[in-house]
Amino acid sequence: MPFGIYIHIPYCVTKCPYCDFNSYGVGSRFPEKEYTDTILQELELYRNDITNTEISSIFFGGGTPSLFNPKSIEGIISRIYEITSPASNIEISLEVNPKTADLVQLIGLRSAGISRVSVGVQSFSERKLDFLGRINSAEDSSNILKDIKKAGFENCSMDLMYGIKDETIFEWENDLNKALDFEYPHISAYCLTIEDGTEFGRRYALGKLKVPSDDRLSEFITYTTDFLQDSGYSQYEISNYAKVGSECAHNMLYWKGDSYIGLGAGAHSHLANNNSATWGRRWANLRSPTLYMNSVQEGRKPLDFTEELNREEVVQDKVLMGLRLKEGIDISELEAKFQLNTDMSKIGKLVDEGFLENTKNAFRLTKKGNLLSNAVILKFVEALS
Repeated sequence: MPFGIYIHIPYCVTKCPYCDFNSYGVGSRFPEKEYTDTILQELELYRNDITNTEISSIFFGGGTPSLFNPKSIEGIISRIYEITSPASNIEISLEVNPKTADLVQLIGLRSAGISRVSVGVQSFSERKLDFLGRINSAEDSSNILKDIKKAGFENCSMDLMYGIKDETIFEWENDLNKALDFEYPHISAYCLTIEDGTEFGRRYALGKLKVPSDDRLSEFITYTTDFLQDSGYSQYEISNYAKVGSECAHNMLYWKGDSYIGLGAGAHSHLANNNSATWGRRWANLRSPTLYMNSVQEGRKPLDFTEELNREEVVQDKVLMGLRLKEGIDISELEAKFQLNTDMSKIGKLVDEGFLENTKNAFRLTKKGNLLSNAVILKFVEALS
């Protein structure tokens, strides 16, 4: 079974107003050595749990991992390799902000062991970038996307965002066309969502931020899927498109309910189990970088919470994540594994209404279903008991 390790680096130059990740705008002042040493110490706390475990993926996320020196990244990868048994085809990803890396650093990251780079482009429109509070310009993005190829990376991805205030289909089409120019094998296309606790969330609550209507967003979603599929990208997950063989292995761990350990401030972990005695466990680290580092340096796992999972929670997670994937959910497999009694009339109604399709013994969302995915997933869960 695949097993991954996630490393969270929470520091950013500035905090984007839409971002609800555990990240902190600190400019150029961040405790890189202390934080890296703490990650290595936390890894030691899990040594007995993961010694000789085959690792299929490592993912450096944030925050802005590209703020850290490649030597720091290399040190973490080396320690993981020392403790575990990396798979021969292991995928090691790192997120990059276009403003915080150059060709020299990218070459260093590749030498450190990074095999996949994900670039937070968001847009090639200066208007959109300004609205989103990004520190990078369109030119920064173009330069880094070229440098990534020059550094020798073939497995690379870029993030784009739509659903911005006053955005037109033409403006979004321009973003997509610009993205195709770089011939990256993976594109993530996210709809801007307004999250509580963010600057955009506060503005929205005060009536100072307008967002497109649901009907307008549906137009963007449909257009995006058609455009990228016509351009040779398969929509293997609701917001993710890839050429054949370029799907993100680490994210597939999350969507398939496999096991992973998260290191760093606010990182989440999940250990799956396939027997009814225990259905698995998940936990999360303390969000504050200072409290996180203090806990680890005192020899304690920096836990914010931990919980044992029950059957119902695991089933809900399987449906929530599984229906996001192109391959969908095999009902017979789900029933056998979790001893379920499925109300097929409810599933059939979703099929009749055009929200689901049945293919190769699996149910998956249709294009119409993608537009109302949260509601469809909830009704699917209600059919299971």
